[in-house]
Amino acid sequence: MSSKNEKPQNVVELTSSDDEDNVAAGATRPQVNAPASKATTQQNVPRQSAAAIASSPPVNEAPESRSFWKAGTYAANITIKSTPVQGSLEHARVHPKFLHSNATSHKWAFGAIAELLDNAVDEVQNGATFVKVDRVNIMKDNSPALVFIDDGGGMDPESLRKCMSLGYSTKKANKTIGQYGNGFKTSTMRLGADVIVFSRATHESKSTQSIGLLSYTYLRKTGQDDVIVPMIDFDISGHWAEPIIYSSQDDWSFNLKTILEWSPFASKSELLQQFEDIGPHGTKVIIYNLWMNDEGVYELSFDDDEEDICLRDEANSGSLKKLPKKVLERQSHISYRIRYSLRAYASMLYLGKFDNFKIILRGKPIQQFHIADELKFPKVISYRPQVSAPLKDATAETTIGFIKEAPALSVSGFNVYHKNRLIRPFWKVTGDGSLKGNGVVGVLEANFIEPTHDKQDFERSTLFVRLESKLKQMTLEYWKAYYHLIGHQLPASSSYNMESGGSVLSPVGHGPDMQKQPADQHKLGLASNFQEDMHLDVPSVALQGKVRHNLENGKPAVQPIIGIAEVSGIGY
Repeated sequence: MSSKNEKPQNVVELTSSDDEDNVAAGATRPQVNAPASKATTQQNVPRQSAAAIASSPPVNEAPESRSFWKAGTYAANITIKSTPVQGSLEHARVHPKFLHSNATSHKWAFGAIAELLDNAVDEVQNGATFVKVDRVNIMKDNSPALVFIDDGGGMDPESLRKCMSLGYSTKKANKTIGQYGNGFKTSTMRLGADVIVFSRATHESKSTQSIGLLSYTYLRKTGQDDVIVPMIDFDISGHWAEPIIYSSQDDWSFNLKTILEWSPFASKSELLQQFEDIGPHGTKVIIYNLWMNDEGVYELSFDDDEEDICLRDEANSGSLKKLPKKVLERQSHISYRIRYSLRAYASMLYLGKFDNFKIILRGKPIQQFHIADELKFPKVISYRPQVSAPLKDATAETTIGFIKEAPALSVSGFNVYHKNRLIRPFWKVTGDGSLKGNGVVGVLEANFIEPTHDKQDFERSTLFVRLESKLKQMTLEYWKAYYHLIGHQLPASSSYNMESGGSVLSPVGHGPDMQKQPADQHKLGLASNFQEDMHLDVPSVALQGKVRHNLENGKPAVQPIIGIAEVSGIGY
């Protein structure tokens, strides 16, 4: 039964602001002495009453789509707002459709999950020691939901309202990952249609617990044309949870009624039970009505591995084909598994090793994996881009070497981090089909270039292009110096075009995911950050000039050289 004809008053309109708190773990902020339900409202700025908002007539819409990429297609209900009183200003309004369009910045579901993990990791500075990620079943319909629980500082009533608003970011520390104040909305709405947040915090000796509901389902089915977020708060400084009343008991009760109607919980007692596994401070996020793929199957798979969460389409790709042994070996490598396994992806997600913090996935802690620890013949190379004005954190220490499986496995590329967070995994900077660089992997933290909002790529700035060129130079010079140490042999067969330097053979792999030219590719999520070259046992580089001459005269094809691996690289 819809609540749109009741009289809601203590509901929050989601407006644009310049500050957001944490999600999977929200930092406690000073509480503002203003009605908590009007967190982003300025005095004397007229806004439509909540009763008018909720009484909007429902629209005649098509059957609801459970596919994320189709969920934004429905008839919008547009109403005309009254003219503001003289001397006041209009305020920006956000239509519910924006929640969906905003979330499309995440092409890849794991990128959305990573945003929520980032929030918990940012809370380490406030004492967080864990974040748990798991599947729970919704009792109302036995459907799966995704839950995040952490023991960070939590969010007080004001902080939760900032979290639910657009553009807030109080994360000003240099080492925090979040910065745009948009991650909670984009990530949760990318994973499911609805999210409910429970948070407990203490500020100035006052302990509170708050509940907020951001429901795309509610907004659509009640025909809203503004994003409203019902919230309730409790003072738990005493021996029991005392409701915090800002305007009237009726307002508080209406918010509770709306939350119970549109959340997975049927009673106030069920809501309060959700705080039992939070502890004295922390945050719990439950994302439900998870999105499905075009076949009507949940995008996230919880059944393939009871200790993992998998991307169903990626995990099943190629499963019906009989693949060559070397292709199977390649697919078992972490460079491939991070595409579909959350456990594999999260193991590489952060560069620094945690001292007193764990990511616990489905009851089992994730072991951090640092591929630099396994490289053969590793070298550390410094790179500082040359720019007109000095840049903070402009030096990048790059660890480069051969993967332990080389030369048998043709995996290569750089794992590029920004502020401790993996942005581009196994970024292949050399051309496809080239033997040069095979097996060479690097790791670096590039804080002098900016990531895109979904944190799956970098902005295409001049510094980025220079870095790409420098990494290619590093790869080729390192490979020339050390390829012979792992048994790489340059071919002398007629299968290669000696004169042109080109390869007669073309690389084989999954066409749509092949990375053609690193500087020009247009990515649709993480998958295209990988080289999908499945032609593992056939090198495709030509022998030219002196190399061919040496082979004809029984000499080594290439004399080992000492190059960039022995000196610090300077940018240009």
